[in-house]
Amino acid sequence: MKKATEKVLEIFPVLESKITAYENVLLIEESMKGLNEIEKTFLKLIWFFEEPESQSFDIRNLYLHLTDEWLELTLELITDYFREETYLIQTKPTFSIIKEDDEYLGMSQLANYLTENGLNYSKQRINMAYKRGKMAEPDLVISGMKYWSIETAEKFLKGNKLY
Repeated sequence: MKKATEKVLEIFPVLESKITAYENVLLIEESMKGLNEIEKTFLKLIWFFEEPESQSFDIRNLYLHLTDEWLELTLELITDYFREETYLIQTKPTFSIIKEDDEYLGMSQLANYLTENGLNYSKQRINMAYKRGKMAEPDLVISGMKYWSIETAEKFLKGNKLY
């Protein structure tokens, strides 16, 4: 089961029994009964995630049936799927959708995060460690400014924290 599918099932556990319904034409129609349009859209998306060579996903479903958080979630799932579960993006992505609530840390925020969690790092120390190849590569560089995801910061912290 794909990670993207697992994320959908966390929100819509009712869809779990319908994951393989696409394998039988008669089950497709039956599996849709009792689902609202949002659930149907996510089920079709699961089918695409699980079997992209035979199952298509019509992007019109996003326009017709999803709004606000549902639409954002779906776009994030699709982006993650192509980045993490296919070989179609083979280089580190240069495109990123950053929202206000995303957790990316600039150099100062990274220094504060590391210091608060037991590693004494200043902005200058991070810069020097980066230049020497001792700091994790930033996840984003925008206009020359480096940004690290919380996940990258946590990995760096775990790899460098002395217990």
